[in-house]
Amino acid sequence: MKKIIAVSLFLTSIAGYAMEDHNSNHKMESSSHHSHMTKFEKNREIKFERELLVPPLLKGKLIDNTRVFDLDIKKGEWEFLKGKKTETYGYNGPILGPVLALEKGEKTRINISNSLSEETTVHWHGAIVSQESDGVHNSDILPNSKKTVEFTLNQPEATLWFHPHPMHKTAQQVYKGLAGLIYLSDEKSNELAIPREYGFNDFPIVIQDKKLSSEGKLEYKTNHMEKIHGKSGGYLMVNGIVSPYMNIPKGLTRLRVINGSNATNYNIDLSNRSFFQIASDGGFLTSPVEMKKLVLAPGERAEIIVDSEILETKDYLYINGVKALEFRKTNRESLSKLPKNLSILPEIKDDLTKLKTLNFTLKTTSKSNTINGEVFDMEKMNFQVKKGEKQIWNIVNSDGMMDMPHPFHVHGAQFRILERNGQLPPLNEQGWKDTVNLKAGDNVKILVEYKTDGITVYHCHILEHEETGMMGQFQIIDR
Repeated sequence: MKKIIAVSLFLTSIAGYAMEDHNSNHKMESSSHHSHMTKFEKNREIKFERELLVPPLLKGKLIDNTRVFDLDIKKGEWEFLKGKKTETYGYNGPILGPVLALEKGEKTRINISNSLSEETTVHWHGAIVSQESDGVHNSDILPNSKKTVEFTLNQPEATLWFHPHPMHKTAQQVYKGLAGLIYLSDEKSNELAIPREYGFNDFPIVIQDKKLSSEGKLEYKTNHMEKIHGKSGGYLMVNGIVSPYMNIPKGLTRLRVINGSNATNYNIDLSNRSFFQIASDGGFLTSPVEMKKLVLAPGERAEIIVDSEILETKDYLYINGVKALEFRKTNRESLSKLPKNLSILPEIKDDLTKLKTLNFTLKTTSKSNTINGEVFDMEKMNFQVKKGEKQIWNIVNSDGMMDMPHPFHVHGAQFRILERNGQLPPLNEQGWKDTVNLKAGDNVKILVEYKTDGITVYHCHILEHEETGMMGQFQIIDR
């Protein structure tokens, strides 16, 4: 891009875009490519009899100006299917984890206990933290041991999440149930007139899919094709329950949606009716964007607003064409309208022609998943970046017979998408992101700046791809 991008490009009016598909970049691929848009026919057999699990919202304890939380990683039992128990992993419970309520600029301490019989880590996905806090390098928490991490998040309000990231065990441990959320707030966002009453008009929505035996047992096993394509299929579930229902108030409901799957892309819609997206991975968009469908790849998040006025007394959130979550309207009243302006994103004033560009090529073959033709090597440092220096990362997904969508994720930073296939990104991708999906043949350019310290990684967030080599590491150095 030869021109300097002004903030006006990111404040484009939503007029005229309202009925467009703002995730057109995620259209289903042709039959020559694996789209990861898994169908869930088994869900059609399950009635909506169980209420949505709403995890506990933890506010921690304020001790010496530090917000302190306790996380216990342990085994449990859970019924994905009613009446059929199976072993699972969870944070502070049998499945998934709590929501941690954090405040921008406040020092946070998290005491982690590993009660599993295997090592694990905790990665703070989307959080701008340094090597010593993020759960990747030399950060294993051994069985029946403890670890304390401390960090201060100086980034805008966002819905972040945390999950394990140990070498060669990430996919299995996430699949067994380890995923929790972070609600990060700040002064500006606290003043917005948007739904924020937890469990009433503000809900976490973790979407996953898992294969279960006829007895409802969960087992993580992968054949060769699942290692190449990623583990997907079986039953679709929301917050650990297949076909749950939720009560929603009259007016607006905020759904903080996370694709917590190992490999599946989710096409989310309200049967061709409109909803609004107000935030992406790293925080609010400038204005609400009217949508009719939203596609999220593994690791991506979006906050959406659903208005009960357009719904029937009982209605549904559809995912990949099946009813996934039943809405049951109540008479309790929520807000009735959204503000026109949500945030002001920093203006991109840089002359992009003068910034250093790094190139990344994603490639799938019948044997491996690679970045720039290489599989991950813990002993190799792929490159260095200067702390505080902005760079353009040019990411290309190959277009061969075996190639497929890849969600590209960076640790320790939030980025802005400059271009998608030579064009400005759609409105709902113009905010802060830490994960971007590329279908086969896509080319995405992002603007990224590292303000943290140490060694960190970038990788495909299809967890089996990460574990079969589609990951790299680099070191952040002072100027």
